[in-house]
Order: sequence, then C-alpha cells, then structure tokens
Amino acid sequence: MTDPKPDAVSQSYAAKFDDIDRELVHVASICRVDLLDRANIERVIRNDASVCGVANPVAFEKLRELLMMHYAVRTRAAQALGEAGAQALIDETVTRIRERLERLGVIR
Repeated sequence: MTDPKPDAVSQSYAAKFDDIDRELVHVASICRVDLLDRANIERVIRNDASVCGVANPVAFEKLRELLMMHYAVRTRAAQALGEAGAQALIDETVTRIRERLERLGVIR
C-alpha cells in the first residue's frame, strides 16, 4: 500500500477545514459571535459564553466544540503537510469564508 499523493492529502485537509469552518460561521451567526476577531475565538475556547450576542447554550457549546475540532485538524494537517502547508490551507478557507460573508452582507 502506498501513501496518498501529497496533493490528495492537501485536498482532504482543505475539505475538512471547509466543512468545519462553514459550520463554524453558521453557528457563530446564531450565537452572534464575530470569529474574525481573534480575541473572540480565545474567549469561546476559554468557555466564556458572555462573548455571545444572544444566550444560546446549546449553540455556544457546538461553537466551542467546532473551534476545538478546527485546532485538532490543524495540528494533524501540520504534521502531514508542515506548518506552512497547513497555514496556507487555513488562509484559503478563511478567504473563502470572508467572501461568503461579504456576499451575504454580514461583513464589508
């Protein structure tokens, strides 16, 4: 059995990031949390629900779990692709999410 091509591995991680981050945007909009602000991400990870614009404990817990999952996948991607490769995938995903949010009029 051979290892998958690096391109296939990269595409697999890109799809994982896209799925996780798309759901992150959805749940963050329910919680009214701006994930483009790094401080808000840190507050969610620290389990600080006061960062939310509305009280929704179920959605907040899902948001927190998705953020933790994102970082776990990032760690695995860095091991498989190297730090630069993993960061490039994340940067591409963030760019696509930002473009979606701009089209929806959520951000400018």
